[in-house]
Amino acid sequence: MQEAVAHSAAADDPGEAIARLTPLFIDTGWLADLADEMIAPLRADPSAGIGQQTSRNGPVLSLTLASAPPARIMLTLIEGEAERGDDAGAPPSAQSIGFSGAQALYRLLSPVPTQALFAAVTADHRRCRSRAITLRPGQRLALDERRQSLRILPQARPILLLRARIERTPPPPVRRYALPDGAFIGAVQADEGFARSAMLLTVLRELGASAAAPEMVGLLDRPAPSERWTVMRELLALDAATAWPHLQVMATHDPDAGVRGAAQAVLAKQETLSCPA
Repeated sequence: MQEAVAHSAAADDPGEAIARLTPLFIDTGWLADLADEMIAPLRADPSAGIGQQTSRNGPVLSLTLASAPPARIMLTLIEGEAERGDDAGAPPSAQSIGFSGAQALYRLLSPVPTQALFAAVTADHRRCRSRAITLRPGQRLALDERRQSLRILPQARPILLLRARIERTPPPPVRRYALPDGAFIGAVQADEGFARSAMLLTVLRELGASAAAPEMVGLLDRPAPSERWTVMRELLALDAATAWPHLQVMATHDPDAGVRGAAQAVLAKQETLSCPA
């Protein structure tokens, strides 16, 4: 399995990376062998831990089986009603759905049909449309999570999924939409390193630290369009005179049409304000 994940990580694009992992999702007999390896230490020492990375987000527990960035294979267990407890209620996230930006592959390992919500973003990213679906035991589902998302609905019994995830470089923004109307709520930067940098830029802008403007200019060549525009927005708010020539260049030469359009809109607005009545 680790060899397959490493082979997937070497693929040129996320779609090919998922294709290289698909055989592991067609024949899952290797999971039994892996389970034997994982519980062997427990037979000798019941207090021994397992070496794999685990995480928990409310009723969702994930166990990383193998990882070679940007590829990862996980087991995900979604607790049933008995595990969640009578007072669990509906989590706040049930009122919205997120789109991670990754390329993903799912296989339902549970032996019973499972109710889920499938959502897809409209071409302009302003809304998403969702519908209820039924996942059958053994069913596989490949998603481009820039535009598609899957949520397992609350079930009476636990649900077990095998999941593969391929992160994109640069990572696209994680988008969130309201349910059930599908209205766009907002987006956050998936790159945690840049997210911290963006927070620092905001702090510098709030503090009026204009001496930081040259450093902001140095960040205008970030690889992701949303990152470049975030830097420009903060630079404009901090030191418009420094930002202006770079905004003019961005308006005509940025490789992303959305960034060019945003820059052109700012320039046009300023020209309108500058014209005498």
